[in-house]
Amino acid sequence: MNSGTSHKYQFKAYMLLFLVCNVQVGVGIFGFQRYIYKEAGHDAWMSVLLAGIATHLIVWIMVKTLEMHKSLDLYGIQHVLFGKWIGGVLSICMMLYFLTNMTTIVRTYIEAIQSWIFPDFPTWLLSLILLVLMVYGSLGGIRVILQTSFISFFLIIATSLFFNYPIRYVEWSRLLPIYDTTVQHIWVGAIKMGFTITGFEVIFMLYRHVQDKNKVMRYAQASVLFTNILYLFIMIVSIIYFSENQILRTIWGSINLLKIIKYPFLERIEFIAIPFWMLVVLPGIMQLAWNVLRGTVQLFGWNEKLTLYGLAVIVIVASSTLHNRGQVNQLNDFIGIYSVIVSYCYPLLLFALTYVYKWRKREKGSDAH
Repeated sequence: MNSGTSHKYQFKAYMLLFLVCNVQVGVGIFGFQRYIYKEAGHDAWMSVLLAGIATHLIVWIMVKTLEMHKSLDLYGIQHVLFGKWIGGVLSICMMLYFLTNMTTIVRTYIEAIQSWIFPDFPTWLLSLILLVLMVYGSLGGIRVILQTSFISFFLIIATSLFFNYPIRYVEWSRLLPIYDTTVQHIWVGAIKMGFTITGFEVIFMLYRHVQDKNKVMRYAQASVLFTNILYLFIMIVSIIYFSENQILRTIWGSINLLKIIKYPFLERIEFIAIPFWMLVVLPGIMQLAWNVLRGTVQLFGWNEKLTLYGLAVIVIVASSTLHNRGQVNQLNDFIGIYSVIVSYCYPLLLFALTYVYKWRKREKGSDAH
């Protein structure tokens, strides 16, 4: 990897369509329905839609902020707006956020493997397998992350087609009556949904490496739109397929939807889908690791390869300390709240401060003349 912006590490804007989507669609898609339905009932699809609209707005704000700073990434923007020391502390917080996110993704995916396929498989060994693949891919640089994200994008599309199968068994009346809950419940459900679709903040890190920056907005919004449509579709299918009691008791809602699909040559399609989903999870982990490495190089000048090995060890150890579903849920709840703050609230602050910074800079320039 390289923290610079040489041509070797740049890419076209259309690749954002795969990169952003891949971070948003990870392990959260396995069981997000229960948390939203618990808050908004059969109007949960409204919460998903509201969260999606908010995401489009925040992505617009992110790109506008980046355009004002031209070639800087998140760490550079924080340095400009907050100064060396406060900006450095905030950058360390962001690196810890990315690292915690990596641990959450790895451990949640392992929990799915252990719940559905290999109950007695050691957590540390599954972590080791995932992190070895992550290190191997990350050492290849941003190009490898781009290639794996491209492949996983089409795997997401292929898997989403299977969710058409349960529609033949649904009851459409479960969507009625529409707007049967309060605005507050829909709003809380949207916040819960925000826990699932965060990850688009990687735009702050990727923008610097895009060659045709004038097309970033177009492809970033297209990627987010694809993700929002996917989650909305799965949420609606879940509402009309499961009864109220079923959806509230189902931990892995999306996997249960796949479970009913049967072919003469394949009885349990989820046994294929979950292992293959590693190809979707892996590029997201690689992107988060890359974000951390960018920070350690800019702030401390650390060796990237040694730092990457250290990150892998930290994630393996942290994942192995979480022994049951309750602890995994606590970690997901914590990172969920942190993610909403980082993804939805913090960009608003950066945009406002950037606007003030640029305004004051113009005022000083006019005064000098």
